[in-house]
Amino acid sequence: MIDSQLNKIFKPILNVFAKKLLKFNVNPNSITFIGFFFGICCFYFIINSMFFYAAIFLFLNRFCDGLDGALARLVGETDIGAFYDIVLDFLFYSLFPLSFIFLDLENSYSICFLLFSFVATQATFLASAWIIEKNKLKISDDKKSMFYAGGITEGFETIMCFITMLLFYEFINYISYFFGILCWITFITRVLFIRKLFKS
Repeated sequence: MIDSQLNKIFKPILNVFAKKLLKFNVNPNSITFIGFFFGICCFYFIINSMFFYAAIFLFLNRFCDGLDGALARLVGETDIGAFYDIVLDFLFYSLFPLSFIFLDLENSYSICFLLFSFVATQATFLASAWIIEKNKLKISDDKKSMFYAGGITEGFETIMCFITMLLFYEFINYISYFFGILCWITFITRVLFIRKLFKS
């Protein structure tokens, strides 16, 4: 919901790090895969109830997710880079909640609902991007590798959900159901947006 505003704040900071990496000829895709490795580390620490370390690797994963894009804008964005970025992001967004099922099977119902809700938002995200690109529609001036369909559960809100799950694990079922419902609201708004777009 506020990703675009936060990007204006963090982009200059990420550009500083990206310019330093540029001196060492670091490939943006390498940062993408390193970030995903940090995500796997986050998974490991959660299933071992080491939430403090999990939070550190959650931050590192998200930092790399922003850094690879900043570096790509300096060296030249590629379709394969955008592909890796989206796929590994979606895998991490599933891996993080899944770790709480490995931690305790009693979390299964709420986490499965949350994962199902993620599938709904991810499906509308990708389908919206595909259909808008297919029809060559100009929606936004945002310079991204693909059209970004917004909603009330974007990247920032999802990360806040993840942090809350780590800080208040005893309430994880309530957090999962609540955020899952918000995801379905995002799903509905995107469907209505696409319907309205093509009716007009």
